[in-house]
Amino acid sequence: MALTDTLSAQIEVLVKPSIVTAEGSIDGNRVVAHKIIKTLVDGTSSGQAVGFFGSTFTATTGGITVSLADSADPLGSAGDDAPTSDPEGLKLRLLLVQNLDSTNYVSLKKGTNGDTNIFSGSTDSVRIDAGGFFLWSSPAGSNAMSDGVDDELLFTADTASVSVKLTYIF
Repeated sequence: MALTDTLSAQIEVLVKPSIVTAEGSIDGNRVVAHKIIKTLVDGTSSGQAVGFFGSTFTATTGGITVSLADSADPLGSAGDDAPTSDPEGLKLRLLLVQNLDSTNYVSLKKGTNGDTNIFSGSTDSVRIDAGGFFLWSSPAGSNAMSDGVDDELLFTADTASVSVKLTYIF
């Protein structure tokens, strides 16, 4: 019997601030809730995915290039983890970057062979402050990724090193 893998993924985001007001005879609780739940099932069409990658690595001031479509070693010199299947030719569905450092920030932008899914400009970047995160999602995906052609992201620390947790689904 042949081994088969079937992917399923649930993505949940909840932002729910509230404020309790009390002044004289006026009291109340104001709440805003913004909740997003998306499910991806196995496949390559919109709302589907076939694999994922997750790892923690150290970003440096010289920058760490991550090749999202690399099937063997997306982190290059920063780690040895591999995705669950080959992302070559597939579309990026989700990217989650968490800065695990308590003091320093990390910046994220296109690498030399830049990913075209997230950043459209050649110098666009996102600064992820200490303890912060960046989430990008596209259920249909934008562009197919090709290893070493249009799949690279550059993570650069503002000090010697920043620990980064990276997860992506394709």
